[in-house]
Order: sequence, then structure tokens, then C-alpha cells
Amino acid sequence: MSAARRVSAARRAALVALALVAAGFMQAPVELPEVQYRPPGAEVLVAGDSLEVGTAPHLRSALAGTAVTVDAVGGRPSVKGLEVLQALLAPGHRVVVFDLGTNDDPRYPDALSSTLAAARRLAGDRCMVVATITRPPVNGVPVDGLNAAIRSFAASDGNVQLVDWHATTRAQPSLLTDGIHATGEGYALRAAQVADGVRACLAGAAELPEAPPPRPARPPRPRPSVTLPRLSNPLAAIGSFLHSVPRVLDSATSEARDAVSAETPEPVLGGS
Repeated sequence: MSAARRVSAARRAALVALALVAAGFMQAPVELPEVQYRPPGAEVLVAGDSLEVGTAPHLRSALAGTAVTVDAVGGRPSVKGLEVLQALLAPGHRVVVFDLGTNDDPRYPDALSSTLAAARRLAGDRCMVVATITRPPVNGVPVDGLNAAIRSFAASDGNVQLVDWHATTRAQPSLLTDGIHATGEGYALRAAQVADGVRACLAGAAELPEAPPPRPARPPRPRPSVTLPRLSNPLAAIGSFLHSVPRVLDSATSEARDAVSAETPEPVLGGS
């Protein structure tokens, strides 16, 4: 091996040794796996109109023990329900009740279909609950087209529960007061039907674990009898270490050169 190569090897060995020493000043952070917990008070989100205003108190009772968030306003068309989802939908919500459509124009069922598709995009993979509509014709146009849009949406999506309120009120017209809004008994029955849909959703939804309770404060652990020396000034220690690097390299190079000069020259083939 030539003298230059011996010196280079000595330099590399010294640098490796210094790098190992330097590693003692640092520790790589430990990455823990991310765990998602179900936030308290966020399981079911309900967006509705005046029918949901009357349904909601009964729905909360029917779903006692389940966190239900309701945003319901009389006269709300379905497209305004999208704003509710955009504003209130939280990671912990597992079910979206989209209880709207009664205030939509029955001449444009395609508009309701588009709104339902947009609601599905906002809801993501959450289970949804929708309900058919009962109301008198508007300008001579019945709600058949709107109900067809709702049924088609539910039939084309395996993660949707359908509440057929229209069929219920046709079978029991006394549940209604004005052809749209329900009696107290009617709202209680409607809430029971919506609650059944929510339970079916929750039964098939992937459940996140509840957040664990906070851990009690632990008493300080006794220090081990043997500890590594603690640096009172880490920056100064690192600076001193870096300052010593040239001296170590020079020493290693000098020792390598001395070793090379002390060796007996290798014989030259063919020499006398």
C-alpha cells in the first residue's frame, strides 16, 4: 500500500471514530404510530328543515347515549344543507342525516339528485340517512319526481339508509296536520324511523376507539445509580469537540507517515 493511501485510510478511520463520538450528542426522535380517537360529542350530524325541527327532540330521546348534532331551519331547501355539512361536519361524525327536499321545487328533481351527490362527496365514506317527502303539489306538480330522486340515490349507494316517510303518511294520513307537517304522534314516529336508520348505519360503521382517560400524574422515578455525565453547556462542548477535529486528523496523519517511513522498502523485481 502506498504512503498516500495509508494516510488517506488513517484520515477516514479518524473521521469514523469522530462521527461515532459525535453521535453521542444527539438522539434521533422516535416516531410513534398515529391513533385516531372518536372525539366526544360527535357521532351523528343532522341537517334538516322544519320537519326536522319537529323531529329532533324525539330523535335525541330515541338515540339516548348517542351524540347527535342537529342543524334544522324552517323553509331550508336541500342545497342549503350542503353549507351545513361544510360548516359542521367533523372527523368524529360517523352518520350524516340529510333530512331535506321538502322545500325543493318539484319541477326540478335533477337539481335534488345533484345536491344529494354533492352531499355524498362531503360526507365521504360516512353512512347517510335520507327520507322521502310528503307535501301537496306545487303549481300542480306532485313530489313524485323528488321522491324518485331520493329513492334512486339510496338504491345506488349501499351506504345509505332510506326512511320512507311518504309511504308512512300515505298509510296514516292522520299523522299530518297540513299535508306537510306532522302531529306530535307523527313526529315521534318519524323520529323512530330516522333513529332506526341511524342505528343501522352505526351497526355497520367502523368504530373509532374512545379517547382514553387522562393518566394520573406519576411520582418521579428514582435516578439510576450510574448515569452518564451531563453537559452543563452542550453548545460549548460541541464547539470544543469540533475544534479538536483538526488536531486529531493531524495526529493520525503524522502517525501514518511515521509508520510508512519506518518500514523497510519493498524489493524491486529484477533488481541486482
